[in-house]
Amino acid sequence: MSFTILCSFVIAFYVVIWFFDSFFKSCMHYPYYAFLDGTGLKVGILNFSWTTSAFNRFLYRWSKNLSRILRKWFTCGYVFTVWLFLPFALWTLLTFILEHFYDPIDIGSMPEIRGALPGVNIPVSDFWVYFLAMGMSSIFHELGHALAAAQEDVQLIGVGVYVFAIIPVAFVQLNTEHLNSLAITKRLKIYCAGVWHNVVLAFVAMLLFFSSPIIFSIAYESDIGVKVTSMSEGSPLKEVRGFNIGDVITNVNGCDIKNAKDWIRCLHEAHSRYGICTSAEFVAQNDEIMMETVKENDVVECCRKDDLYSLCFEYMEPKVVVDSVLPGQYSCLKPRDMVKNRLIKCTDQGGYSCPIGVPYDLHETVTVDQYFPRLSLFSFFSPSQFEKLLRYVFIFSMGIGFLNVVPCYGTDGHHITRSIIQIIAKYLNRNGDFVTFFTVFSVVVGTGVTVPIVIYVFYKEVYMYS
Repeated sequence: MSFTILCSFVIAFYVVIWFFDSFFKSCMHYPYYAFLDGTGLKVGILNFSWTTSAFNRFLYRWSKNLSRILRKWFTCGYVFTVWLFLPFALWTLLTFILEHFYDPIDIGSMPEIRGALPGVNIPVSDFWVYFLAMGMSSIFHELGHALAAAQEDVQLIGVGVYVFAIIPVAFVQLNTEHLNSLAITKRLKIYCAGVWHNVVLAFVAMLLFFSSPIIFSIAYESDIGVKVTSMSEGSPLKEVRGFNIGDVITNVNGCDIKNAKDWIRCLHEAHSRYGICTSAEFVAQNDEIMMETVKENDVVECCRKDDLYSLCFEYMEPKVVVDSVLPGQYSCLKPRDMVKNRLIKCTDQGGYSCPIGVPYDLHETVTVDQYFPRLSLFSFFSPSQFEKLLRYVFIFSMGIGFLNVVPCYGTDGHHITRSIIQIIAKYLNRNGDFVTFFTVFSVVVGTGVTVPIVIYVFYKEVYMYS
């Protein structure tokens, strides 16, 4: 399913919801409004939300039972967020701007910022894990706010979930008057609790990810290769051209593969170091090239479109010209036959540089699994699915924490910045105008920088994969 089809499906879904919502509001006015009020449901344009107060008493009781632990917990979160994570987020934004707008400056090892979009750079088949990881990250974020607020006796009005398109976002409604009446440091603990929870969740997900081979070693074998589990529809190495579902890969051009990490490393080494060299005799006997080659989207296709067994290969220019074959010529060959003939590797020492293709062709279009069940009973589930969820939880949790610590309008960073400025104003003995001016200035600058960067990041992802 493509990104366009996914968007069409989402739009159609919300059109149907909007139609029935409008129909019931006009035909069943009072009963329908009573139903919405009783359930906490609310339908909007490309969004719907659910709010409830059923968890308020539970959250309040839990926070009081763990009062001593949570007090220290949120104090650590306040110190970490203000003194470590906030400077890190600002540094990341600054280096991102410098890298993209000032080419002569070498930033070095700057963290890469990428947007995550299902159907674009995330397979639509991963939609369920995308939705689940986003929901978990958002809920854990708001749980931090709720527990920290209950710890300070701030009234919880309600909790709920807001879904915009396919993005779920949890939220907590607090009594604003109670919150603003607290001391500045207590308010900061509540504002920083969500970011703190996101960082902790991301750290736990990372630990579980790297520990999963040990955790699942009782039921699954690993470090014996990787197994092909699926291939995209447009994969150039699908079935007869390359792999079949269930094939076990232990080696790529002499590079041993024990796990998924080795798989990615060996693909890049194969691309940058060598390919497979054929003999002129093999090419003459097996070449099925068409009379005229076709060039589509800057890619030369010299095999028939209905040929499911062959791929188009280009002759690479030798460093030492000892062959009559010229670069720019093509041959249509069966890759499986080339491998079966145990042909020699083509290295720089032999005078050739023959990359086997872009690693994306294999890495992005062929899905592998490094876990092999010890018993058939465990074959219904693979730890790779759990690892995939952990990867998305780490990405989304860090992303939510990052966006909520930056001084951007409507985020936690807005309130965190205002509280920090209030502390500075109190220390410098300044009045409310000082706080208002620098709060507005910080939020305007933060919003003006963050929003264009987010738009640019997502636009770049859509443009790259379109």
